[in-house]
Amino acid sequence: MNYWKISLSVLFVSVLISHCIIKDFQSSSTTINTNIKKETRQVSSASFDLFSNSNSNVVNNDALILDLKARTKRVPLTGDLDQMKYFYQALKNSRNTKIRIAHYGDSIILGDVISEYLRENFQEKYGGEGVGFLSIASKDTKMRRSLLINFSDDWEFTSLFTRNPDNLPLGIGCNVSIPSSSSWAKFETTDFISTLGPFEMARIFYSHANTAGKVEYTFDNSKESFNLKGGDQLQEEIIDFNTPVNSLEFDFNSCQNTYAYGISMENGNGVYVDNFPITGNSGVNLVDLPMDLMRQFNGMLNYKLIILNFGVNVGSPKRGTYTFYEKKMLQVIDHLKKVFPETSILIVSCADRTVRKGGQFVTDSDIPILLAAQEKIACVGKVAYWNLFEAMGGRNSMEKWVDSAPPMALKDYRHFTHEGGNIVANLMFDAIMSCASGN
Repeated sequence: MNYWKISLSVLFVSVLISHCIIKDFQSSSTTINTNIKKETRQVSSASFDLFSNSNSNVVNNDALILDLKARTKRVPLTGDLDQMKYFYQALKNSRNTKIRIAHYGDSIILGDVISEYLRENFQEKYGGEGVGFLSIASKDTKMRRSLLINFSDDWEFTSLFTRNPDNLPLGIGCNVSIPSSSSWAKFETTDFISTLGPFEMARIFYSHANTAGKVEYTFDNSKESFNLKGGDQLQEEIIDFNTPVNSLEFDFNSCQNTYAYGISMENGNGVYVDNFPITGNSGVNLVDLPMDLMRQFNGMLNYKLIILNFGVNVGSPKRGTYTFYEKKMLQVIDHLKKVFPETSILIVSCADRTVRKGGQFVTDSDIPILLAAQEKIACVGKVAYWNLFEAMGGRNSMEKWVDSAPPMALKDYRHFTHEGGNIVANLMFDAIMSCASGN
């Protein structure tokens, strides 16, 4: 009972933190314009480019300096590396098919942070263009730089981080959106990242459709439509534009009660990294995703790597251990392995989290215990593990990330900025690819 009281408290605090994160991001960059994008890309490539040679997946120096403040280092994957074989084998055929990475995490990946640059790294090396899977009524639209998203305010949105009194089946993105009689959603590309240009295909996923419903879609200056298919099984509508598209708007006419799970924007074979943030969650609720529905998604989307990037919302240890959390996360791994039997799983540790003591910010005393628990989960669950805490600089490193120029982390001393996410993505990509040569 104490655990659930703590969990509810953590959820409440996390929702407040998420609100502050969004406001922080909004205040720093509410508008994406060419000058900001050019400046960001110049900073990223000039100071922090780990992969200046697109054919190289090895960092040339043993440690990198970020504005002479935060010192990062190469940290290899550990745990059951043999379980990564499904992903590495799939990469060999990426030019002939589409393979996907599901990047699950808490608010640390909200707004496509980390995922956006991890996606860019994989797509530059293995092909594919486009942001991948998106929820229809995403709640982090103001934080995203990888895509501009707008939608009407009449959608009913249910997810793992909201109440679900009707027990609606949640999709691969841990949510479901239900339109009213005239809901709409609009997506526009940005050139913030080179691989996020125009897309030539859109895939819409839904179920339990109102068969009288009709979806009209407008792309650039053309307009088409399709009728929804009924049934409680997952349905997919594939729209092949046969031309590069930068703007796509959907009008859901008389589609009420339809379960709309999301849209995937793609261009060509290669790797697609899907960003699935679960605000206020420690990861344990992934076990609630319905197995049958997840298998249907996997049959259509071909996931070969699942990244579990949690830690911000894990409560304090009980009697110095995270035994209950370990048990719950092992159930999640077992659940995922049953749904995705030929998919690799990678646990990413928590980042540094600091608290003020005196006049200094120091690593929370719970962090070493949580790190040991997460490594144990990977070991017992027989999946791979990557220590983000060590890669970002270890003990007391978060303050340096906050104080870097530009800032690599927000002043809540828990979450990365987009620029910090770039560094984390590069370090993660290097760790993943350094193990690929032996598979």
